[in-house]
Amino acid sequence: MFGALTLPPRLVAQAVEDLHTLATALRELTEPRGDLHRLTEAARKLPKVEDELTAAVKSLQVDVARVPDVVQPLNDRIDSLSEQLVGIDEDLRSLDQDMADLDKDVARLDGNMQGLDKNLVGLDKNLVGLDKNLVGFDDTAKSLDRSMAGLSGQLTTLTDEVQGFRNDLAELRDKIPGL
Repeated sequence: MFGALTLPPRLVAQAVEDLHTLATALRELTEPRGDLHRLTEAARKLPKVEDELTAAVKSLQVDVARVPDVVQPLNDRIDSLSEQLVGIDEDLRSLDQDMADLDKDVARLDGNMQGLDKNLVGLDKNLVGLDKNLVGFDDTAKSLDRSMAGLSGQLTTLTDEVQGFRNDLAELRDKIPGL
């Protein structure tokens, strides 16, 4: 009994404070809006929540049971796409080869174009010479046209004179019997 009286006052004060804290907590737990009341209400609702969860799990089990039926067509489609991708991959390899061949053809064509450019430069020079020749030819043609016009006039004159000779001969034939 003397042991309790010999305790230091600080320990006694701490014990009284702890006892007060416990009493306050117990009062809060037992209040109508306290944690114990809320815990009791939650415990009452627990069977309903459990039933809802059980129904949800059963629904999920039904959905999960249907997953293979939904997934199988997707797997089939994926397999089909995989086969198509293999075909596309082969086509791409073939296309790569075709592109390489086309690059070679383009390189050859480029070489031919460079040769053609050189030939066109030579042709251009020849065309300049031809143009000069055509100017000379044009002058010659004009001179020939003038000569032809002169010859045409002379031919017309000559034709008129021949016609006059024919007329004269026809008169002579008429005048000289036996011709």
